[in-house]
Amino acid sequence: MKSRVIISLILLGNILVAGDVKITEDLKSVVIQEGDSSITIERIQDTKHRLTSNFSKTSRECPPFCVQPMHIGDVETIGELELLKYIQDMQKDDADMLLIDARTRDWSKEGSIPTSTNLPFTMLKKNSKYLKKILSLLGAKNINGKWNFDKVPTMIIFSNGIWDAQATKAIKSLVELGCPEDKILYYRGGMQNWNILGLTIK
Repeated sequence: MKSRVIISLILLGNILVAGDVKITEDLKSVVIQEGDSSITIERIQDTKHRLTSNFSKTSRECPPFCVQPMHIGDVETIGELELLKYIQDMQKDDADMLLIDARTRDWSKEGSIPTSTNLPFTMLKKNSKYLKKILSLLGAKNINGKWNFDKVPTMIIFSNGIWDAQATKAIKSLVELGCPEDKILYYRGGMQNWNILGLTIK
């Protein structure tokens, strides 16, 4: 009987500890709407959880998997807490923001950040057959052969993480096409950091 009580207390202790896996001291989760579904973004509650995916690797061949710069021109680099705040802000009716997963479709299919739209960096290259259509869908206007980005939402762009150039390439392509740098935010940590923190994946 005594051993059962001890086991129960240990299990209860683990549940209490697991429930303490918050995002910050004051923030347990972020609840958002994606289409008709409600999604709770939170950290994995299992305090013994370990990464077993591709994101558990520490070393990759460079090139192509080289460490990316903290700053790309004057584009602002953000972290997870800022990204979560923007994701919350995107829920408002007057939100003028878009979260872009710049990875190729094969990467994106393995899981992405809730509310993100997959827009592979390859579609933003100058020679891409999709470029005009993509820019138009974003709200850009081609005026006398130059793109005007006044009506484009602020774009938060990410890829796999600090070792992946897909987001960097997407940002550089947009800037080269004339997109103002203050219309772009760079989530450099990408899916690597998102996974390391045990945050919800869609």
